Amino acid sequence: MKNYSANEMRNIVIVGHSASGKTILSDAILYSQEIINRVGSITEGTTVSDYSKNEIEKQISISSSLMHFETNEFKFNIIDTPGYMDFAGEVISSVHVSDIGILSISANAGIEVGTEFSWNYLKDAGVIPMISINMLDKEHTHFDEIVEKAKERFSDRIFPVQFPVKAGPGINSVIDLISNKMLVFDNKGKYKKEDIPEEYKGKTDELRQQMIEMVAESDDELLEKYFDKGELSADEIKTGLKNAIINKEFIPLMATAAESNVGVSRMIEIISDYYPSPVDMSKIDTKDSDEDGITKKISENGNTSIFIYKTTNDSSVGDLSYFKVFSGILKPSSELKNIKTNQAERFGTLYTLNGKKRKEVSELHAGDFGVAVKLKDSHTNNTLSDEKDPILYKEIEFPNPVIRVAVVAASKGDEEKIGTGLSQISEQDPTFHYEVDSELKQTLVSGLGEIHLQASINKIMERFHIEIQQIEPKIPYRETIKKQASGRYRHKKQSGGAGQFGEVELQIEPNERGKGIEFESKLVGQNVDRVFVPSIEKGINQACKNGPLSGNIVIDVKAAVVDGKQHPVDSKDIAFQIAGRESFKKAFLNGNPVLLEPIYEIQITVPEEHMGDVMGDISSRRGKVKGMDSDGHFQVINATVPLANLYKYSNILRSLTQGRAYYKRKFSNYEIVPKEIQDKIIENYQKEREEGNK
Repeated sequence: MKNYSANEMRNIVIVGHSASGKTILSDAILYSQEIINRVGSITEGTTVSDYSKNEIEKQISISSSLMHFETNEFKFNIIDTPGYMDFAGEVISSVHVSDIGILSISANAGIEVGTEFSWNYLKDAGVIPMISINMLDKEHTHFDEIVEKAKERFSDRIFPVQFPVKAGPGINSVIDLISNKMLVFDNKGKYKKEDIPEEYKGKTDELRQQMIEMVAESDDELLEKYFDKGELSADEIKTGLKNAIINKEFIPLMATAAESNVGVSRMIEIISDYYPSPVDMSKIDTKDSDEDGITKKISENGNTSIFIYKTTNDSSVGDLSYFKVFSGILKPSSELKNIKTNQAERFGTLYTLNGKKRKEVSELHAGDFGVAVKLKDSHTNNTLSDEKDPILYKEIEFPNPVIRVAVVAASKGDEEKIGTGLSQISEQDPTFHYEVDSELKQTLVSGLGEIHLQASINKIMERFHIEIQQIEPKIPYRETIKKQASGRYRHKKQSGGAGQFGEVELQIEPNERGKGIEFESKLVGQNVDRVFVPSIEKGINQACKNGPLSGNIVIDVKAAVVDGKQHPVDSKDIAFQIAGRESFKKAFLNGNPVLLEPIYEIQITVPEEHMGDVMGDISSRRGKVKGMDSDGHFQVINATVPLANLYKYSNILRSLTQGRAYYKRKFSNYEIVPKEIQDKIIENYQKEREEGNK
């Protein structure tokens, strides 16, 4: 492979809603460049970018996939990304390192929730956008309608530089405004130029004039020439169009049918001619060794630095680190320092990829993408740079989890393997979290959706040849009281050996929410030696860790020791700990105890036509709608819902809305559990205790 400089590269990420044709578009690009001998099939599992067992079985993209090809002038790096919001982390990380973003929109489904999110990812990352209305070879397409909605929803700078000729099954032609020709495509994706048919000349002339005016408006000098002459030369249009695209003053919208390979090769030509190389892009946010914000541009000059945007594990070679070279030239045997861990990493073989197929390379220049094998201590979001010139690139900001489940080993003895697997997956995927919860006595995993969690757990099961079961996580309820109460307890033990004696009377009352457990001594006289006060407090704290009502943590109670008794010989620390603990339990149960449950704020983005179903479902979950915001065709519902009723909610939401809604959540506060639900929780707790004592 030729070694390409940064100005000879084009780095593209393809994003969009699930089933908008991204993966087939990737295949069609490779086919049009003669990298593969046919466009693959999702149903047959033969596409380049969807190659894992899970992707083939589920017929969806689960992981981003790196591909490349070369033309006479350029090297193109392409990243195909998943459309399901469960895998938004893969999309965000890929967009973070890309320069050009193709937003794929289904020609019959139109703009969906995933389209909105994908556009926002491109916008937030500063990527130069292109829009492809794809799948124009399907029934019931709506090209013109989608163009108008895209302008309305995303930007009035969007403009169709093409439109289809007879969209639907059998389509083979598009009118191209830039070349001012009709392009007729053969089944290999090659095209020939023909004069525009008479029936399309009026529309073409009108749109082309609008395009030229938009280009002129993007540059004062061009606008002046346009006013003076009434037209622009071909060179002026080309230069103006390129500058307008890079400055986001003009966003080309393409007409494609990837499965039929219509429009795809022309898309690559337009990217070659008008879209930026890494050198053309704006400066990169970094921090230097003193953590002062500085900026750098992609450059082959100077010391080498790379940024790892993704890590995976391959059963045949081990850990793979996907990276972008931001400066210098990376070669096998290069040694760089991980700025986060302060550890040196020596590189072995370097690869470029087409899906799962690896190709060894001798060096990678700034702006290029590659894969390294078996880096010792480097993971996603890490910067590696020359020790003499340490630099830290801006990290990817990943979304917070929206779903949580507990996992257990199906067979005893596999717990250690599960722990190792969870640790490995969480290092590779920052949107996958796990914790061993000592309070709930469960191993909890969380992520961006049910499919995301299942895919992550499947990786562990395949890697370690074990079975993992998912179960509903316990809810971290809290216990507190609603009124003042008192309790007295005498602990007396005289059976053999040294005796134990301690008697404690406590008064308790509700504390302000969030103040926790407060303890004080109100002892008067000499009934209890003050040396035992810390023992009493220790006993109260023990009781609060395992509440009297349901075994959950007690919060927000004031407790005061007011009286008690002691024995001159048998009173000791342990006796007053036990007396303090048991007197607190008595007082607590006298204080009108209640259970508190965690309440979460949720924000649901949903198409307007599904609003009624979603709001009805929120009510059925004891949720409260706090407000709504309009966002074009979509509505954003803000609500609060008990955590107990959010188990696998992302899956339920998808079912309610045909996969067109998405939600985010975060902890809000604790609220009192309704009496009938509290009674059931306590009943279940008592049964578990009885069974445990048998």
